[in-house]
Amino acid sequence: MYWQKVLSRLSIPGILLLALGAVACTQAAKLCKSERLILCVRIAGLVLALTGTVILLDLIPGL
Repeated sequence: MYWQKVLSRLSIPGILLLALGAVACTQAAKLCKSERLILCVRIAGLVLALTGTVILLDLIPGL
């Protein structure tokens, strides 16, 4: 019962951004060959994950 209320409040865009950012950060070495590109992908993944977290914490209302 309680988990249904929690799951109903979760935001799909927030979950997707968080998951995509986590995958980009952890799999950057497999996705890219250049060291510079790996760093850029990890930073972009971190930004995506943080944006997803902000959305999930309802700091941006309406999303």
